[in-house]
Amino acid sequence: MRSRKGRSATRTDMADQRDHLDFAEVVDHLRRSPDAYDWPERRELVKAVAEQIEHRGASETALSLLWYLSEDEKWEVRKDVADCLMLLPDDEFPRFAARLLEDPNSFVQTATIRALDRRRRGEQTAQRKQRGLDHIQEKYDRLEKDYGLEAAELARHMAEQLYDLIVGATVHDMRNILAPLKSGISALTGSLRTGDFDPIQFEKGLEKLGHQSEMLERMIDDMRVYMQPTPAERRRERLADIIEDARVSVMDTFQATGRDASSVSIMIEVPENITVEVSRHQVVRAISNVLKNAYESFATDPQTFTSGGVSVVGREVDRERVEIIVSDNGMGLPPEELAEVCRFIPGNTSKKTHGTGFGLPIAKRKIEDHGGSLAIESEDGKGTTITITLRTEAQGGGQ
Repeated sequence: MRSRKGRSATRTDMADQRDHLDFAEVVDHLRRSPDAYDWPERRELVKAVAEQIEHRGASETALSLLWYLSEDEKWEVRKDVADCLMLLPDDEFPRFAARLLEDPNSFVQTATIRALDRRRRGEQTAQRKQRGLDHIQEKYDRLEKDYGLEAAELARHMAEQLYDLIVGATVHDMRNILAPLKSGISALTGSLRTGDFDPIQFEKGLEKLGHQSEMLERMIDDMRVYMQPTPAERRRERLADIIEDARVSVMDTFQATGRDASSVSIMIEVPENITVEVSRHQVVRAISNVLKNAYESFATDPQTFTSGGVSVVGREVDRERVEIIVSDNGMGLPPEELAEVCRFIPGNTSKKTHGTGFGLPIAKRKIEDHGGSLAIESEDGKGTTITITLRTEAQGGGQ
């Protein structure tokens, strides 16, 4: 047996030499002499196997060593094996999971169940992604069949350019948030390390970091909402209730971010008898995004609003359609900025301190998913009017 000092040195050497371990030799050594490595060293062996599988694939000798360690006398070693189950290839995962699910230790069982759940969720996500890709490919094939290869290739190229534009703008905006976030963390860490800091300034710095992290969180959430398919389920809802929910949502958002919009009045005029078949949450989100933009047309800075008015009018156009007209007498948009907004490209925003640039694109996408439309009119210095059209009866629904 090695001394404690010798064992410690060996563990350090093993951690440094993981890439050069001969797994077949290690397995043979363990089978001939089970106490050849103490249990912390055997945990290092699991790490070595996991690193090889992750970076170079699962070799037969690596899997053989992992299988041997899955029956180790120490539950800590067996749990380490369970923790790296997600790395195993599909044909090996079931037998390892089956063995570890029968483990007498609850920590090992819990780690195995967690790996099974993660594996299942990963498979479901991959399946959804594959179905989405297959659906796009079917559309591409149909486009090629109907209009020829040249038209189909042009459409693909345009889609790729739009993707590059959206991702590039979003990454740029995220970096603009992350840069001061990292700088602020560094500054606060430095003041803590030296002990030379003003508690009041330190608290202000923390608040600023909180606002920046919330902004990043909002951007990620908006990206998720924009990409998610609209649910196909539709229910009959009162339009007045939907608009009231949207108003409350906007007020709650302002309150949560410490923004006082009480200087802006709102007038809502929607007949109680108007109903539509919609996915309620999606339409509430769309209208609240439009309404939030109307309020923010009076913002003089991220926290301050000048006085003004917003109106929301709902009306029947005919038996098949209703209109929701959201107007404000705020700052309005010059023609060139209006043209840019009407492209509805996610990430485009002039409100860099509190806007993600996904609000109107989300609204337009969700309304169009309901068979409706969204149009914008604006005049610099006079205000903006957004007209949302919705069908009263569901038209298939969803994407």
